[in-house]
Amino acid sequence: MSMHPEDEKYWLPGNPQWWPNSVENHNTLRFNEEMPPASWHSTTSDLGGKGWIRQRLEPVAPRILFPTAWSLFFLIASSIPLLFPDKTPIDDQNLAASFFVISWFLLLMPFFWYSNANNENFSFFPLEIISFILGLLLFLLHIAIDPRIGWFSYLLFIYSWISTVRNISDSLSINSARWLLPISKSDFSIEIFNDGWFLLSKKFRNGLIATWSKELGPYSGEITGLTRSYGNFLAFSLVYKNRIIHDPFTLNSDNNNLLKDVLEQPPLKILGESWPVNLIQIRDEE
Repeated sequence: MSMHPEDEKYWLPGNPQWWPNSVENHNTLRFNEEMPPASWHSTTSDLGGKGWIRQRLEPVAPRILFPTAWSLFFLIASSIPLLFPDKTPIDDQNLAASFFVISWFLLLMPFFWYSNANNENFSFFPLEIISFILGLLLFLLHIAIDPRIGWFSYLLFIYSWISTVRNISDSLSINSARWLLPISKSDFSIEIFNDGWFLLSKKFRNGLIATWSKELGPYSGEITGLTRSYGNFLAFSLVYKNRIIHDPFTLNSDNNNLLKDVLEQPPLKILGESWPVNLIQIRDEE
């Protein structure tokens, strides 16, 4: 299956429409990006040749901002039955429950839907689960015991909402990109991986191939296989809380000493194949 020319053009550097107001769309480095250390033998999408290239991924934040704002509206609206009992046109509990479900659906579902990681490991993140569960328990008690308990339940839900939004913000505070290297399937073997990588497959495949075996705090290191019209690629991703891919080479990334081992050298010992010319955009001289 061939790629559309526009897909080829923006597959590596990212589509400028993702950053419509940016003055950096024609720069090799954007935002707070850095190049990897010399040991990575990296190149850029306008130079080509051999080496690792950053593939920018579509930002998640613009696609979840609108529903997140509306989620707060519905969470506040769910308190109406507590403020005006027996004054709503339908049953108080049904109305509050409806607004409540809509609120959390708008907050969580877009984030889960647009997360750009593999998501093979189940996680409640970004939901602040403890206060959320306590809020549910108190909500049930306020029905069975005393309606005034409902206010404590509501405060816990507000706290959980604020903490969840903070978790989402932390997830999206760093540029989202992964690093790709073209390879030949015939070159793929256990021997080409540097120390520290745990292989899940002895053959090249699309999908997760290897994971970093050491502790990385909130991150996991992953190598995935990709197949496109013009070749096969291995992609290195640094995944935050199993949800969002963070570009490891940015000025605003966490100063996490645990990341030094996985970033000081590339995952592979080989330089890979030359980049397909169809994916390299030679920049015109100004």
